[in-house]
Amino acid sequence: MNKKRIAILMATYRGEKYLRNQIDSIIGQTCHDWTLYIHDDGSTDGTLSVIKEYVKQYPDRIVLLEYPSQGGACRNFLSMLERVEADYYMFADQDDIWHPDKIEKSMDVLLAAERQHPSRPVFVHADLCVIDENGHVLHDSFFQYAGIRPERMVKYEDYVHTLVTGSTMLFNHQVKEACFRRQQTDATMHDAWITLRAIAEGGIRCTISEPLVDYRQHSGNVLGAEDGNRFTLGYRLSHAQDMVKKNLQHFRMMKSAG
Repeated sequence: MNKKRIAILMATYRGEKYLRNQIDSIIGQTCHDWTLYIHDDGSTDGTLSVIKEYVKQYPDRIVLLEYPSQGGACRNFLSMLERVEADYYMFADQDDIWHPDKIEKSMDVLLAAERQHPSRPVFVHADLCVIDENGHVLHDSFFQYAGIRPERMVKYEDYVHTLVTGSTMLFNHQVKEACFRRQQTDATMHDAWITLRAIAEGGIRCTISEPLVDYRQHSGNVLGAEDGNRFTLGYRLSHAQDMVKKNLQHFRMMKSAG
C-alpha cells in the first residue's frame, strides 16, 4: 500500500475514550502529505466503530487494515510496518495528542539529515509534554521528567531502554529495511527494536528538544506511578525479580539486533 509520502501507523486496542482526540490532531496537521493506517488488536469496546466513522469521513486519508489480532503493541506496530510501503514512517499511539506542526518540524529535520547522510538510515525523535487523562499538563518536558539526556546517548546499549519514544519517531525507508533484516522474535517493544537496528547499521539519530506530542497518562497507562508499598521487603523482592527479567529481555533483544 503506497498512497502518500508519509505512512502514519496507529495501533489500537480498547482506545475508544481518547481516540477521537488523537485522530483529530493528526487530521489537523500543517503537513498533509500522509496516510493514516490503523490496525485494531481485538478491541471489545467501541474502538472499531470510531475508526470506521473516520474512514468513512476521510476515505482518501485513513485506511483500516483488517487482518488478525497480533497480541500486543510491539507485534501490532511491526506488522503494520511490514505491510505498508511509503517513503517515511511514523507511529501514533491511540491516546496521545499531536501538536499541529509535529510532522512538519520532524520532516524538516529528517530531510536536512538525509542531505548530509544520503542513503543512510535516519530517524528523528522528539520530547513530549506529559498530560493527565483530562489534558492538564503534568510536566512540560518528558525528557526532564524521566531523566532522559539525549546528548549522552552515545553507546549502543544507551538505546535499549526505549529512550526513543515511538510516538515521536519519524524515519526513512532505510530504517525499515534495517528493521526487517533481522528476526524480531526477541523485540520487547517496537520503538526500541527499530532504534537498535538503525544504530546497528550506522543510522543517524536526530533529536528535537521541543515537545511535539502531548503524552497522556491515565489509569491504563501510568508513567512513574508511585507505589505506597515500595519500601516493603515484598516490594523490593518483586522489583528485583522484575529487573532481572527485564535485563534478560534487553540482553536477548540487543543480541538479536546485532
